[in-house]
Amino acid sequence: MDMRAMEDDFKVCLCRNKTKKEVIDFILENEIKTLDELREQGNVGNKCGACSEDLEQLLQMAYE
Repeated sequence: MDMRAMEDDFKVCLCRNKTKKEVIDFILENEIKTLDELREQGNVGNKCGACSEDLEQLLQMAYE
């Protein structure tokens, strides 16, 4: 899925009920650089893992 095309209120992680905007804001505020850091510190993508590819895209987008 192309995360750039998704609205800010798109639910990226359904298990943790996190939106695209919430995740990007968290990444930037906490200087998250890796998916592992995001999973551990952000409590996102660490339950079923189905959103891992989307989270990777958000990590890249946050620092562009």
